[in-house]
Amino acid sequence: MTLSDLFFLASVLFVVTLCLRIAVSALRRRWEATRRLGRLLGWFVAFYGVVLICVALAMPRRIYAPGERRCFDDWCVAAAGVKPADGSTGASCQGDSSGRDWIATIEVSSVAKRIRQRAPDARAELEDRQGERYPPCAAALAPGAGPARLLSDELGPGESFFVSLPFRLPRDKTPAGLVVHHGDFPGAVIIGADQSLPHRPGLQRFAAEQLR
Repeated sequence: MTLSDLFFLASVLFVVTLCLRIAVSALRRRWEATRRLGRLLGWFVAFYGVVLICVALAMPRRIYAPGERRCFDDWCVAAAGVKPADGSTGASCQGDSSGRDWIATIEVSSVAKRIRQRAPDARAELEDRQGERYPPCAAALAPGAGPARLLSDELGPGESFFVSLPFRLPRDKTPAGLVVHHGDFPGAVIIGADQSLPHRPGLQRFAAEQLR
């Protein structure tokens, strides 16, 4: 747990405590104390929001090397590879056929020692070299005869698996890497977190030779 996580937990505890005191003060009709506590709550929330935004704007974007593992606590992902889709991949992107389809492979792993875990809100986007991001254009693909794996699938301690996702990009665009989201909350409101608002989330790059 980082200092940012500890400060967030302390802030939540402080806000909850203030809200309880405001409620008790209002029930006892102590209006002056209620207003004073309400102002304190408002000033603290405003201060926290300003610090959150300023730190997010000042932080450089985190760039991960090809194959480098990015961990959210004990749940980790790595950009294993990307390739243009061909007729054998089974990709079924619908809609405008003028684009070019790509298959991105993501390695999901756990560094936990004992517990089984999953990331139910995990999702991935493919980012091109101009910074535009694209969601998957179809469901995850099955590797060979096995079932398709999803980013949200459960895995045990030390286990790993691969997820293959199809994306459609304009023909004049080339993938640069993946942006993987572990979930919007609470990371979006943790000061200094990689996924905090309005900071740009980390980019997990692909190897250059895969983009030809």
